[in-house]
Amino acid sequence: MAMNNQLKLRLIIDGEVQAQCTQISVNLDGQAVRVDTLEGLAGKTEGAKSLEIDGNWAVPLGGLEFDFVTAIADGTYHEVQIPIGNKTIVTRGWFQSGSLSQSVNAATEASAKFIGELNAPQ
Repeated sequence: MAMNNQLKLRLIIDGEVQAQCTQISVNLDGQAVRVDTLEGLAGKTEGAKSLEIDGNWAVPLGGLEFDFVTAIADGTYHEVQIPIGNKTIVTRGWFQSGSLSQSVNAATEASAKFIGELNAPQ
């Protein structure tokens, strides 16, 4: 199937589309806890739902598209959106970790991990 028939994820941080983002990974965790009784599986208890977003960026000569280094250092909260078809995941959270790397004859790359609350897509 041709790539133009597939959904391309976009990462939007504080209302700004991240045009230099080269990879996005979203991990969802309902953190439900299994409940067992002597008769067997009885159901679950709700957990603290969360999501983790890992993003990679190409770093242009002018610097980072989103300054996640300052966001991590200051511990600030941010709104992140990921459109998925006609719905959008909207979450609020913080940047937990990040890295910068560069190797011979390769572009400088950045990566960051965002942790936020899990809400149903709108």
